[in-house]
Amino acid sequence: MEERLIKRRAPGAGVKAADGATQVERRNVMIDPVGVRVLEKIGGGNLSLGVREAARRLWESGDTAKFTKNRHEARK
Repeated sequence: MEERLIKRRAPGAGVKAADGATQVERRNVMIDPVGVRVLEKIGGGNLSLGVREAARRLWESGDTAKFTKNRHEARK
């Protein structure tokens, strides 16, 4: 007997983004639990939307300088 392979869409495939974003790419990131909570809060429970909105806010505020250890340590 032949096995039939059933094609399935990836999770979220074909679903339009709430913010209207169309040119999006799937990425794999490492994020801590606090970051997840903050970004999901910004995105109303949607992590991807929270990431895009946080990036827009940073861009609009002009705070897009690259990571430096000195700036990071100054936060503490």
